[in-house]
Amino acid sequence: MSYKFESMMKILNMINAKDVVTRDSLAKDFRVTIRTADRYISTLRSAGFPITYNDERGSYVFEEGYSLSKAAFTGEEMLALGLARSLASKFGPRTGKVLESIERKMSVCSMSLPTHIVFSDDKMPPLVEENFRKLNQAILSHQQVEMTYATAYRDGERAERTIDPHYLLFQEGLWYCRAYCRLKKEPRLFALDRMEDVNLLDKNFLPKPEITPDEMKEAFGAVVGCDPVKVVLRFDKCCKPYLKRYHFPGQKETALPDGKIEISFKTTGIIGVKHWLYRFIPNVEIVAPKELKEEMKQELLDGAGKI
Repeated sequence: MSYKFESMMKILNMINAKDVVTRDSLAKDFRVTIRTADRYISTLRSAGFPITYNDERGSYVFEEGYSLSKAAFTGEEMLALGLARSLASKFGPRTGKVLESIERKMSVCSMSLPTHIVFSDDKMPPLVEENFRKLNQAILSHQQVEMTYATAYRDGERAERTIDPHYLLFQEGLWYCRAYCRLKKEPRLFALDRMEDVNLLDKNFLPKPEITPDEMKEAFGAVVGCDPVKVVLRFDKCCKPYLKRYHFPGQKETALPDGKIEISFKTTGIIGVKHWLYRFIPNVEIVAPKELKEEMKQELLDGAGKI
């Protein structure tokens, strides 16, 4: 360990102990020049330590709320940090390392999940991870993106698209990008795992105003290339407590005489709705649209034939 490193560690401990620390006292204690003492403080600040100068005390201090000692987190706070760390690891090694760096700066003993909580080991595929990072950068810098997109229909037909990306969304284990499609001249939803050859262009777009709750809900239900369809569903009475967790834009709910609950709404595409409905089988009846009913029926028959 170098003497310079030992000196800076001592400076951190002195500030943490609320000793009076000045450039003059540092120069005297460590037998260095004033310029070197200033460089020590500058290096520590560059490393991420929130050191400021308090005129009233006449000393360097940590910003209010920061300490080298272990943070006194509650059980709920530690759980939230553990979940964040587990989720971050799914984004690939680089994101995991960033969170580890944050953990060290926070001086937290551990951000691991308790042993009684099991988190999915499914990691973000390399292609999705790379697309996620590129789109995130494009959103931050307001850059247009060019890509090849494989549709979810017509046998994965591919088409060149140029988009203005606005939001990254996660639903049913898949990542989507809500973007303005310059080919279709309207907002669309694109699945990251269907994006190929994603490239940021040297062209910028105007940032979109802050998203509203209704826009976010609509975005989660949208599928690129599909027209709005009306969905009508009837759920058995036992589903009522679970239906409160979901609400589609423009949704209408009706209590039927036999105790069932009928809900209706419009959505752009039925893929997301279909995946959501599978969790309610056999306690849901699809009234409309007919193609959703027939598609799910056929999938269930095909699946039953393989059991």
